[in-house]
Amino acid sequence: MSESNLLELPFAAPPPSERGRVLVSDAFDLLRSLAPESVDLVVTDPPYESLQIHRARGTTTRLTTNWFATVPNGRLPELLREVYRVLRFDRHFYLFCDEVTADIIKQQQGIGAARLVNGARKCACGFVYWKEIVWAKTTLDGGRIRGGTGYHFRAANERILFFEKGKRALNDLGIPDVLMAPRPGVPGPAVKPGAVVRTLIAQSTFEEELVVDPFCGSGVTGVEARGLQRRFLLGDIDLAYLDPSLAELAPRDAVVARAAALVEEPIEPPELEALADGSALADELDAARACGWLDADGATPALDRLLEMRPIEREAAVRRTLRTEAPRPREPDRLRAWRAWALSGRRRS
Repeated sequence: MSESNLLELPFAAPPPSERGRVLVSDAFDLLRSLAPESVDLVVTDPPYESLQIHRARGTTTRLTTNWFATVPNGRLPELLREVYRVLRFDRHFYLFCDEVTADIIKQQQGIGAARLVNGARKCACGFVYWKEIVWAKTTLDGGRIRGGTGYHFRAANERILFFEKGKRALNDLGIPDVLMAPRPGVPGPAVKPGAVVRTLIAQSTFEEELVVDPFCGSGVTGVEARGLQRRFLLGDIDLAYLDPSLAELAPRDAVVARAAALVEEPIEPPELEALADGSALADELDAARACGWLDADGATPALDRLLEMRPIEREAAVRRTLRTEAPRPREPDRLRAWRAWALSGRRRS
């Protein structure tokens, strides 16, 4: 497909004169909108279904808090197929995940013990799978491994599955498969360290090549791609945690980089049923009216849609609504506190 055809797509990649682009988009829609063999590298970290295990056990605030909706395991084969389709030949794909999801992907892709002559293993979607790269989470000074989550031998690492389409040598064959870096000290769920993402991009691309992250979160892939003189295309359904340095690349009406300016103490909204039946406190009802959940007749369609959701889905939807809705002039203090709660990750009591 020619470059001109590629640039006519709804979510077209930026041309060399436009270094990067950030979109509000469902990840699967973004990938489907890209032309076949139009991308040089995909680095991404989807919100996996296995996070629900940790939420149910109450392992950590970051995971027990329903900050975001997860991608069902049943859609993972679709994700790999779409990434394979959009990648050019002789290109790489890095997928952040945990141990549980790594096992599921290997089972879905039929990755067994049989190996090719070069040591890689075939996947059902067309990729060859090389290995797991490990991000070892260190203390801030990098001096030792930091204790993580879990019960038996606490998890202090994350996996990065390394896939290849065709054959492409890494740019530095001396880099080990354990990458040491502390957790980033920025707001947002599951933010990845720039040093690790930078290593992946530097290993698998050259200047001016296109890097895509359809689950971009804070946008660390774009930050590091830009620093290495690569073009980038980022997408997410929620840009509230986007790095402020990327804000000018996002759509004009998108709410971005909100996490850097929490002006109120986070306060959790009441149960939505209390808003709908009018039994909530007066300032809570005022806040619900200000954000469009109540009007003179009671619950609005926006609140009705939230009430129809299952509890496990509802909290993530409430958080996303409060994060992504543009603040109005002279909002009630209680509504600003709700928005701060949506951004903070504070767990439900």
